[in-house]
Amino acid sequence: MYWVNMEKVYSLRHLGIFSKPFLTIKEDGFYYKGKRYTHEDIKRVNVSGGGGQPCRMGVKLNDGKLILVNASALELNGVKAKTGFFSGNNEIFEELKCYFEK
Repeated sequence: MYWVNMEKVYSLRHLGIFSKPFLTIKEDGFYYKGKRYTHEDIKRVNVSGGGGQPCRMGVKLNDGKLILVNASALELNGVKAKTGFFSGNNEIFEELKCYFEK
C-alpha cells in the first residue's frame, strides 16, 4: 500500500443511522482522538472473528489507549463497506489491518 498524499478518514456506523469519524491516516502517521501516532506507537494488534461473525480488531497503543474496530460497522471516507455474510470481513477492514500490521 502506498499512502503518500492520501488522507483516509475511517468512521464507525452506530445503530445503522449515523457514523462518527474515529481514525484518520495521513502521510505523517495516524490520528486517533486528536493525537498523532506512528507505527512505533503500536504495541500490539489483535484480530478476531470471521466464519460468519464480524471480524474485529484491537490495536493497543504504547500510551495505553485501545483502538477497537468492527468490520461490519466500518466506513472509509463516508462509504460503507460491504461485509461478506460468511466471512464477516471486507476490503476496508483488510486495508486497515494491513496498515497497522506493517
